[in-house]
Amino acid sequence: MPDSFGSGIVIPLVKDKCGDMSSVDNYRPITLSPVISKIFESVLVLKYVMFINVNDRQFGFRKKLGCSNAIFMLRNVIEYFNERGSNIYLASPDASKAFDRVNHFQLYQTLMRQRASSIS
Repeated sequence: MPDSFGSGIVIPLVKDKCGDMSSVDNYRPITLSPVISKIFESVLVLKYVMFINVNDRQFGFRKKLGCSNAIFMLRNVIEYFNERGSNIYLASPDASKAFDRVNHFQLYQTLMRQRASSIS
């Protein structure tokens, strides 16, 4: 892969125009990637889509599915167990800033070690 495929221009978008414009938390970064890398990615997806396994319970990054589908499914599951008298415990961690704090080098090394141990 050319190094330029991994580069992009980061643009900060304001989340709340009435909010504190000097707060970093009021901005959401988006990355503008090179068009050629997006075309290459689309060609790869079209060519290898039959090898990509996606869990039926995944709602993100799938055509015609999103948050509303996930919320609908969650509500149905809660109603199902409520009607049967079961206790329901739900955890909703806020991972909005988690990826800013990940040590990507250490994560990569850990993944490579696990891959090497699974191969041998």
